[in-house]
Amino acid sequence: METEAIFHDTIGIMAVITMVPVFFIWLERTTRWKIFNILPAIIWIFMTPVLLSFFGVIPHESPVYDQFKALAVPIFIVLMLLDIDIRRAVKVAWRGAGVLVLGSFGIVVGAVSAFALFRSGLPENTGLGFGALAGSWIGGTGNLAAVAEGLNTPSEMVGLVVLVDNFIYLLYFPIILTSKRWAGWFNRFTKVSLKQMKAIADSVNAVEKKSNEVHFRDILTLLGFGFTGILVAQKLSEFLPTIPPVMTGKTWAILLVTTIGILLSATPLKKVAGSEPVAMTFVYIYMTMIGAQADLSKIGGATWFLVAGAFCIIIHFAFIVIGARIFRVDVSMAAVASVAAVGGAASAPVAAAYHREDLVPVSIMLALLGYGLGNYLGIATGWLCMLMA
Repeated sequence: METEAIFHDTIGIMAVITMVPVFFIWLERTTRWKIFNILPAIIWIFMTPVLLSFFGVIPHESPVYDQFKALAVPIFIVLMLLDIDIRRAVKVAWRGAGVLVLGSFGIVVGAVSAFALFRSGLPENTGLGFGALAGSWIGGTGNLAAVAEGLNTPSEMVGLVVLVDNFIYLLYFPIILTSKRWAGWFNRFTKVSLKQMKAIADSVNAVEKKSNEVHFRDILTLLGFGFTGILVAQKLSEFLPTIPPVMTGKTWAILLVTTIGILLSATPLKKVAGSEPVAMTFVYIYMTMIGAQADLSKIGGATWFLVAGAFCIIIHFAFIVIGARIFRVDVSMAAVASVAAVGGAASAPVAAAYHREDLVPVSIMLALLGYGLGNYLGIATGWLCMLMA
């Protein structure tokens, strides 16, 4: 008979679940320990509840998890996408946006190819895992969570995705930074002109920034429109057919919520402050709950998944280089477009600042564009992989 967890009621579970990300985010921020450069906070936020549920501190299964995820995933999708400005991204850096889109399709091609090549050594449900991984490498952690929920990816597989995501990126990011040294031959290869490079630098000066000051009315407005968008998406999903192996009512709802979020980003709601911090709050609590539901005995098969992940990122890199040649961008813009997809909004400005500081605003716009693509292409990746399973 399974022993009852120490914290098994709603308040107890939520207290533990919310304090785990609080602890590690503040620990990373205040100590700046080098271990967080190797194993970022998101790894600890996922793995700690795995151990807490294993040792009976919190339950492995609880209605609290299911109820929170049903609410959190669609709301953070809507809020996360409100910052997208597709028109400005295309106007200011349409060449970079083109490279990002091509690189995103490179992730899809790489993931599906990797699954086909290595599936004999991969654990069960890796096709769904590749969908979540593609969502992360095209958009970010929020897309990983959204695609995983939309595809009903098992918690153990989400754990592997988080590990592969961070380990491969840990190796890839230094390569992107080092690529600055390739400027001479790379720019000759892509045939980019100094005039084109200067045009981008001149365009970003007019980028409008959202206010960082958040009022209660902002949060109330965001949640009100967010839940209304979710309601519309859920009602519409009831009229759409189930298409095996992955297109269920939940999957359709995730895609519709994504579309509604993008549409709302074209309204005055885009200017309401607070969407990003509220969205990421839900994302981090969601990842903690996924960790709590993961079974340690089922977390295995990471070796071949790592190899497959590395293969996927190599294909992505090849698509980035091809995209740079097609759209004639320099090595810095190509690097920023790649990191905007694979690393998301947190890493893109870092890479941009290292290459060329004038690209920092562009990097953020491209990363947000990746958010918009991540759910669609992540679910498409999972669907294609499961067709071959």
